[in-house]
Amino acid sequence: MSEPAEPGDGDVVRVATCESATEAHLLRGVLESAGLAPRVADAHTVQANAWMTQAVGGVRVLVPAAQARDALQVIAQFHAGAFQLEGEQAAGPTYQVQASPVFSPDRAALLSLVLTPVFGAAVQWANAATLRDGARRRARWVWLIVLTLASVGATAVMHRLNPGPGVIFRASLAMSAVTLVWYFVSGQDQSRALLATYGPRFQRRSLVVPAGLVALLLLAAGWSLSELA
Repeated sequence: MSEPAEPGDGDVVRVATCESATEAHLLRGVLESAGLAPRVADAHTVQANAWMTQAVGGVRVLVPAAQARDALQVIAQFHAGAFQLEGEQAAGPTYQVQASPVFSPDRAALLSLVLTPVFGAAVQWANAATLRDGARRRARWVWLIVLTLASVGATAVMHRLNPGPGVIFRASLAMSAVTLVWYFVSGQDQSRALLATYGPRFQRRSLVVPAGLVALLLLAAGWSLSELA
């Protein structure tokens, strides 16, 4: 095993990502018992804002770069049951195999604060189509329509007050409360379902391209509105 290092010495690397702070600190204790110097990152953020777990990428377990290989070996041994007490049965959640990757609903919700809540609702609708999830289909359509109408109304008001190419982005920020209400009432259900069905490491599609295209579309729409003013 590598020699223990002070937590602040040298570069650190991630050796595990956990869904909860409890799991991360458990791994930290296992690594410390093996003579390593782990640390836990983002635990306070996840504990204070559980809905942001997926957005921040979970709770990270870090070790000095020189100890990474040893840490991964210890973690593999831990998951294999090497640290079980005699007679203790290994227990853990069983997740389904995910056929297709989906967008992170939590990250989409965060982007919706700038790209209008319609973006987050549309992403969730796309995820449901990918997963062939027909449950609550009517509710998703209702939310999509309501959020679209609300976004159009907010944009119209903002355009009257202060027209410009960024009018839709400003309207979206002004609708932050609406976005949060949508997320906590309906939006986070899909995130919980994904975690429960496929686990915290479910396959994710990148939101970079769709978010970039939507941003350009909103900018073009705002510019068109400003030209008509």
